[in-house]
Amino acid sequence: MKKLYFFLSVMLLTLVSVGVTSCGDDKDEPKSADIVGTWQVQAVDEDGASYESLVQFTKSGKWNSVDIYTDEVGVQVEVDQGTYTISGNKVTVTYTEDGKSVSESFTYEVKNNKLMITYQDFPVAVTFVRVKDSVIEQYLN
Repeated sequence: MKKLYFFLSVMLLTLVSVGVTSCGDDKDEPKSADIVGTWQVQAVDEDGASYESLVQFTKSGKWNSVDIYTDEVGVQVEVDQGTYTISGNKVTVTYTEDGKSVSESFTYEVKNNKLMITYQDFPVAVTFVRVKDSVIEQYLN
């Protein structure tokens, strides 16, 4: 059950960080400098399967996400890209899923090079650590 709860929590994170689209001109919306950069979270469950999520927020409002899940079957990598908006300590992500536009919001806090994301509809907080941009860029082309 722990494995299922953990996996569901990480999958929720993935949904929030799925490819994003925006209706507005992101150049007109300055981004909060504290969230800009590349962030990583890693975990291993009791069966030895590992999960890694990389999220990158750019100054221009672009957003990249890479999720890597490794188990006895092999490695699965999912790459998503899009945009994001910030209002105070709230990030709103709008992405396309099954041809439909979906928006989700979460609060965030950056402290000591750690990014804590708290979901509003699911009582889970996930903490990412800042990493070099090159960690995610190897997956983006």
